[in-house]
Amino acid sequence: MTAAFPGLQFNSDLFWAATQDLDGQYFLIAIMDVVRNTKDIYPGTNIIAVIREKAIDLQTEALKNSTLKLEAETEKERIDRWQKESVPMPDDCRKALEKLGCRIKEGK
Repeated sequence: MTAAFPGLQFNSDLFWAATQDLDGQYFLIAIMDVVRNTKDIYPGTNIIAVIREKAIDLQTEALKNSTLKLEAETEKERIDRWQKESVPMPDDCRKALEKLGCRIKEGK
């Protein structure tokens, strides 16, 4: 930030404490957005709040788009996705269930 805005001075400890909860990917994108699209930072500008707002907005938008994509799935597409993402049952679980009398389909 100081390379893009030479007059900007900030406390790195405060900057870290105020931004450490942000997702790293969205934090970096927000930083680049500020550097690319902000012409001037004035003496009273709370740059930490500007970066936080951008990072949170980016993450919210990404989550919203992801949710919309999942809602648009048909039931068959959802089942197909679940089967691709599923993890095989561990052998010890399978054996314990079989001892209890449960039938387990192969490959499930």
